[in-house]
Amino acid sequence: MLYKIRHYPNSVLAVTLKPKERLYINPGSLISMDGGLVVSRVCGGGWLRALARFLLGKENLMVNAIHNPSDQPLSFTLGKALPGNLTRLDLPKNGIVINPGVHVAHTSGVNMGVYWLGLSSWWGGQGLFGLKLQGKGRVFLGSYGTLNQLSCPQSFVVEHSHLVAFQPKLKLKVNFPRGIIGDLQSGRGLSSLLKGSGNLYWQSRSLSSLGRFIRLRLR
Repeated sequence: MLYKIRHYPNSVLAVTLKPKERLYINPGSLISMDGGLVVSRVCGGGWLRALARFLLGKENLMVNAIHNPSDQPLSFTLGKALPGNLTRLDLPKNGIVINPGVHVAHTSGVNMGVYWLGLSSWWGGQGLFGLKLQGKGRVFLGSYGTLNQLSCPQSFVVEHSHLVAFQPKLKLKVNFPRGIIGDLQSGRGLSSLLKGSGNLYWQSRSLSSLGRFIRLRLR
């Protein structure tokens, strides 16, 4: 598989599949493709895990598999709904946990599972389960704004809606603001506390901040 991330900072992913190659993509991310490619719906990780992600984790029930059945290279383009970057990650040995709406695509060899985020995450609007990707391969993530990587210095706090992904060996706890509870639907005042050793990924913008900006202008 050949790929190139183009049009920074509002990126698209241009992919060329060799004969018989396959890529798994998030529904709604396909922009254009050569006519010989075949797109089918599959249940990533099995029905039970897919239902858990869909009902309790705010992820799609199915994913799309785009396959090149021909004997020549064929190309397609992927994008995402919000402006920002697309980033490629080589999957770590212990996998990675990503928040809803971040996954764009992954290669064969990557398994889709679930990761228990806890009740605090559910109250914060992110669901009880996160999408856990593990195995061997590449993952393409889309951020709202710029995606930043950080090696956790034993303890790190990031505003909840800015957190994109983290390695599962990090322990996540969503903290609520002291005093007035605030607007839980918008995520106001919520923060994610991560403890341990591993990488985390955060985005420079957030939907909750955009929602608050729009509501203030509509008053």
